[in-house]
Amino acid sequence: MEKRRILLVEDDANFREVFAHALGEALAPERPDVAFVEAESLANARARLREGGLDAALIDVTMPDGNGLDPHLASEGWGTPLLGRHRGTPLRLDK
Repeated sequence: MEKRRILLVEDDANFREVFAHALGEALAPERPDVAFVEAESLANARARLREGGLDAALIDVTMPDGNGLDPHLASEGWGTPLLGRHRGTPLRLDK
């Protein structure tokens, strides 16, 4: 099975680390082959999305350099499912 690549967009480095670890632990029983690609800013996220090869993106909506709800962000992903969270509410950002 091919490794799945998930972009994790979050400006808080500690949260990125804890979230990636927690999600990895939660998925451990199923043993998916997942790698997290990290982005600490929306500018960095756009660059990663343009590079391609991502299966999904989890995006912090409130970022220092912009809003994760920006509709232009979805166009950078070229079909990559974009998921966000705002005040505990999950959001599908690419629809």
